[in-house]
Amino acid sequence: MHTSLIDTLHDPAVRDLAWVIGSPGLLEAAYPAYKGQVVDDAWCREQMQAATAWLSALDLAPLPLHDFIAARPTRRLGHYFESLIKFWLMQLQDTQIIATNLQVHDEQRTLGEYDFLFRDANAAVCHWEAAVKFYLQREPLTEQHAFIGPGTRDRLDLKLDRVFQHQLLLGQTPAGQQALPRGLQLNKTQAFIKGYLFYHASSLDQLPVRGVSASHLSGWWVHHSVEPLPQASADSRWIILPRLRWLAPARMEADAIVMTHAELQSRLAQHFGLGTEAILVFELSRAATGEWRERSRGFVVCETWPKLDISAIN
Repeated sequence: MHTSLIDTLHDPAVRDLAWVIGSPGLLEAAYPAYKGQVVDDAWCREQMQAATAWLSALDLAPLPLHDFIAARPTRRLGHYFESLIKFWLMQLQDTQIIATNLQVHDEQRTLGEYDFLFRDANAAVCHWEAAVKFYLQREPLTEQHAFIGPGTRDRLDLKLDRVFQHQLLLGQTPAGQQALPRGLQLNKTQAFIKGYLFYHASSLDQLPVRGVSASHLSGWWVHHSVEPLPQASADSRWIILPRLRWLAPARMEADAIVMTHAELQSRLAQHFGLGTEAILVFELSRAATGEWRERSRGFVVCETWPKLDISAIN
């Protein structure tokens, strides 16, 4: 499991890099509609195994990764995710990056972009569309449309429709072919999509969702002041992390400032007294070494969630 290696790593950015490489994908690679078009978990596990020594060494001397990230400042988790992918691909033996974020235009507008174009170790020219997504199940349904973003402006089925019906097909369009470097022919187009799905805390069972991997990462969600937080232990502590720290499981030093359940409730009351934005919280427990390790994670949403932006998701 990728988690065992991540548990040995200390630097937050290196832990995120390991998560990008080895964490389970959101999509079921064998699902008929996606077959051959998803970077599968088995390949990621192989890459994680091959990267073990490199990641361990990088954890001891992470400056090259820190400098790479600092040269690409962003507040957007998706951009950070893509930076980590690029850093990883640059290290892969016999892999050559051809272009990243290569835009495709027609005469009047931008039609899309190739997230990653690279030549792999088998000399195949690959096109990856990359995304890291967090969706909450707003209804206890097994359909993709039941999963929406915490801000309600994104929906799983619409995102996947765009990936598979538009972005991965760019190379088959005249404009997409014209945007490619002269003479380049695509051999493989795949989605590299990771993230978490969050289920209501009262959901005892997670039923299979069409096209979603059974191994996908998951969390919970609750309405603030309506439902209790699903605290796993009375000894748990809590923390709220910035968006760019949402990838790898949370890990804090033994003397880190963490919140009790009562302190978190006070913090949430203050937050929702000022606005309605959903907030991701992390439940922590002490490891044998004294460090705090993530026990669970979940979104706390306002009492009226979801207030849907109909124009965006219908």
